Amino acid sequence: MEGYDWVYLKDQVRQIRENTVTARSRTTYQNSYCHFLAWLLENKTHRIAPPFTECIEGIGTYTPQQLRTRVKEAINQDLRVDPLIFDTLAAEDFVIWLVTLKRKDDDALSYSALNTHRADLCDLFRDYGKTMSKRWSRSLPPISKGLKHTFATDASNEASEIKTDKDPLMLDLYSFLCGKMLALPGKKMCFSHTYIVIAWNLMCRSSNAFGIRHFHMV
Repeated sequence: MEGYDWVYLKDQVRQIRENTVTARSRTTYQNSYCHFLAWLLENKTHRIAPPFTECIEGIGTYTPQQLRTRVKEAINQDLRVDPLIFDTLAAEDFVIWLVTLKRKDDDALSYSALNTHRADLCDLFRDYGKTMSKRWSRSLPPISKGLKHTFATDASNEASEIKTDKDPLMLDLYSFLCGKMLALPGKKMCFSHTYIVIAWNLMCRSSNAFGIRHFHMV
């Protein structure tokens, strides 16, 4: 169609999408897929687009953390340079990377953490205006299901100490926080105290506590 500035329109669409995701969430998404890209650079370089590889000089001289930082810098410098040859990326590449991930104490990541990385991969495709192929889209749900079954089997066999839930808030810490909140002035502290009391006493998730309204308590 004539009469349209397509570059401008695409930029507007990109900005609209960026405004739907908070800066904090975007940082989390980007950190995850930069970690994946850094792993590909070290282990499956043929999946990386040559122009992007040229942006990362001296790959072998970086520590894993330094390489992830360098990848993130390169991505933020120019989003027009595709980091991947998207059409060649295989689901198996992503799964292999997932099973290499460990916590700082060298234990396996929780199922929810691995599932978050799976969602972050989708964000990588969206950031570069790529559409996942039907083959890719069909591959992801079974991967998630397989991971869940693996975690359940390991937990039942006590094969590994895989953390599946958040650590509980201990009574001593809960009492300390409540005391500090009561001592501080302002509506924010009053709200925070009420929120933590509801969540802790009812043993409910934050999302459930958030659903409690003022009229429920009067």
